[in-house]
Amino acid sequence: MSNSTNRLSSANRAMLVGAIAGGGGTIVHQWNQYKDGSLSTNELVGNAAKTALKTGIASGATTYVAEKMAGRPALSMLTILSVGAAGLYLLDQSSGSKDGN
Repeated sequence: MSNSTNRLSSANRAMLVGAIAGGGGTIVHQWNQYKDGSLSTNELVGNAAKTALKTGIASGATTYVAEKMAGRPALSMLTILSVGAAGLYLLDQSSGSKDGN
């Protein structure tokens, strides 16, 4: 007998949506550079993947923490904002990124 379900948790859904939004946003932002030839396909895909990973982790973490703060809307909102900002800052620092991507 299995206790598993076919549904994703809110944090998992937020992680997926964050990754799609972050990666897609990077591609849209850098598309003209790619078409001009100043950015290679590998660089475009690499930048999109890095940003998707960062935004996915930040989205999933903030949703997970916010779920733990359920019932306290003000604290939950402050938690989402602070964990999201701190997460993106730490990911940028750990990757050595200078341009925020």
